[in-house]
Amino acid sequence: MSLNDTKNNIAVIVQARMGSTRFPGKILEELMVGETVLSYLLKRLSKCRCVDKIIVATTTNPKDDILEEWLKRYNYLFYRGSEEDCLDRFCRTCAYFDVGIIIRITSDSPLVIPEIIDAMIKYYLNNQEEIDYLSNRQYTNFPEGLDVEIFSRRILEEAAKNSTDQKEREHINYYFLNRDSQYKIRYYNHDLEFDYSRFKLSIDTPQDLEQARRFFKEKKLPFNFSFQELITVLTN
Repeated sequence: MSLNDTKNNIAVIVQARMGSTRFPGKILEELMVGETVLSYLLKRLSKCRCVDKIIVATTTNPKDDILEEWLKRYNYLFYRGSEEDCLDRFCRTCAYFDVGIIIRITSDSPLVIPEIIDAMIKYYLNNQEEIDYLSNRQYTNFPEGLDVEIFSRRILEEAAKNSTDQKEREHINYYFLNRDSQYKIRYYNHDLEFDYSRFKLSIDTPQDLEQARRFFKEKKLPFNFSFQELITVLTN
């Protein structure tokens, strides 16, 4: 199946909610002047060339009413589903928007690299017969917080239909990873000279947010930074 096949309907689905246990409301905190964590992430994702649409999958918890208002104000696609059952939420999101291939991004990872997402999509499409689930989250040489997962709606629906485990329904990738004899799991190992997995770039705490703010304010990381520009900031 090629990138030009319109049946792919490739969508980035951003998993987002306001009720984070460690840092509630973090996705609407300011990352830089004029940009929240979520707005910056969505603008980064809009640079992906191999994606048909970007959707925010949030929850029906009343805490996320403010997030719905924000998404409507800025004309972003979104779907609200179960807070605990993420498998069901993603399945319903895919059905509503007729998504064929899912790129899962979590909203606490605003520093994702669009070029890396595109490269992984092309790799997945060119090797679909050998890949059910592609990820750079595990066994990686990439910084934590630049995570990309790619899988089809077909296997997502299998997981939603068959899993009875609470952890698997809460953490979407658990179902596939727990069945590596059933699914063809592939880890995307980036062609890098060094291992950068020691760096943590996801935003889980106020301290993580302050670090990300410093990248832009003090280290002068450009708005549309490249991976090499990010590595330069991290290693210096």
